Amino acid sequence: MKGLVGRIYGNAGSTEFNFVVLEPKEVKRTDYIKVWNDSEGWVVAQVLDVIASTDLKETDVLKGRDAEREIYIAKAYVIGKRDENGLLRVPKTPFVPGENVFKAEKELIVDVLGLEKDGIYLGLIEDTDIRVNLDVNSLVQKHCCILAKTGSGKSYTAGVIIEELIERGVPLFIIDPHGEYASLKEPNRDEEEKMKIYGISPKGYGNKVRVYVPPNSPFANRADGILRLDGLNLSAEEIIELAGITNTTQQALLYQALKNLKGQEYTIEDIIDEVEQIKHSAKVALLGSLEKILESGLFGRDSTPVDILLQKERAIVLDMRGTPPEHQDLIVSRVCAKLFELRKREEVPPGMIVIEEAHNFIPERGMGKAVSTQVLRTIASEGRKFGLGLLVISQRPARVDKNVISQCNTQIILRVTNPNDLNAIKKGVEGLTAEMVDEIKRLPPGTALVVNPELENPIIVNIRTRKSRHGGASVSVVKGTEKKKRTERTAKVRDVKDKKEAKKEKKDSKKKSRKGFLRRMFG
Repeated sequence: MKGLVGRIYGNAGSTEFNFVVLEPKEVKRTDYIKVWNDSEGWVVAQVLDVIASTDLKETDVLKGRDAEREIYIAKAYVIGKRDENGLLRVPKTPFVPGENVFKAEKELIVDVLGLEKDGIYLGLIEDTDIRVNLDVNSLVQKHCCILAKTGSGKSYTAGVIIEELIERGVPLFIIDPHGEYASLKEPNRDEEEKMKIYGISPKGYGNKVRVYVPPNSPFANRADGILRLDGLNLSAEEIIELAGITNTTQQALLYQALKNLKGQEYTIEDIIDEVEQIKHSAKVALLGSLEKILESGLFGRDSTPVDILLQKERAIVLDMRGTPPEHQDLIVSRVCAKLFELRKREEVPPGMIVIEEAHNFIPERGMGKAVSTQVLRTIASEGRKFGLGLLVISQRPARVDKNVISQCNTQIILRVTNPNDLNAIKKGVEGLTAEMVDEIKRLPPGTALVVNPELENPIIVNIRTRKSRHGGASVSVVKGTEKKKRTERTAKVRDVKDKKEAKKEKKDSKKKSRKGFLRRMFG
């Protein structure tokens, strides 16, 4: 029978079952299958694991004997089927042992999983040509997070999503601590062959991407503009963070100066004037710290209008390479707070704020402090009401505020192996099973587990190739050495492969005259 891959055996329930695999090469972990259920008809399930067993004992292996019986058992988890109203139903009656198991057809998988016909084109379901499209409004309004260990492809994946949002005219403000996203302007000419798999072609977004940098940035000559803040009504916490004021006496003097300015609009110059009026020896050091803030150029009367940072059909990249972390924190805090206020007054269009290295700006309690934390928490909890979404990106999930992660309805999780990070993901992402968590540890680079409210089940996706150039690739220190090592590794892999094939041929010749266990069992 076409598509037949196995038969149910042993105890079978309505939500999971085991089946004997007829063709081992045809069934892999995470494959989608279909089985007939007497009450519901054709039902889709997913393979959680495949285990091979033989009749060999330990002594047989040591003596070099070959197995006379081989059997592959797969464990499957039931997803369900769509009823006449389009709702997903899971059978209430068990599956029947002996029932045939088939590969699920593309159309059936798409229907049962609830995949969109159009939307954010993220990639293909692993080992298939089934496109994964995510609903634009759901992703933007209900927030999204990308979590992965370093080198697994989080920034690359973020670039894919940003490309899709740019093409749909979604206003974007991209917080870029390492200068990875200015490359969105340029087409990707390095992966054209790979693009054919995903049905796309190189494309740059130079006409829609604008790059801003803070004052005194070493990359100002490459930017489209300078982001300068107005510096009005800086709080004591912001100034302490910005200037690194740790002396409690100086902090007390600062609070005193700000208390005197309460109820009026003031600048950093006004704070300096107020401190100068205080009669205390510690004011000299405090004035020095305040003067450094003034000299940083971050603030000025010719400040950048914040409303230009969220424009229709524009992606504004804030490239903060070379900017001190405390300056980055303050910039993010001030700009995001202002954008949120403007959005609530409908003075800027609905859009999305992209936060790269989110653990630096929204740290988990006890994992550090950032003045930007409070406003970003507020946007995470209230932003959807006003049409302002967050795309949170981090390689340290355990260090990101867990409440913010839990507010993200779309979670894209690439490979994570750190136990603390895995534990944070389990707490922040609903519906993850133990098998899914194990799968996260095994994901290859560029492959993600995607959880989305529009999807009926978490799915594993091969992230599509970027159309624009990726600016976050690792830099090779010694290219020649790396190439030599890769060549040596390739040669070793080939040697091992050749030995395995030779051993297999020898084994097959011995077993040629035998009838396999599966043939005797099923005919």
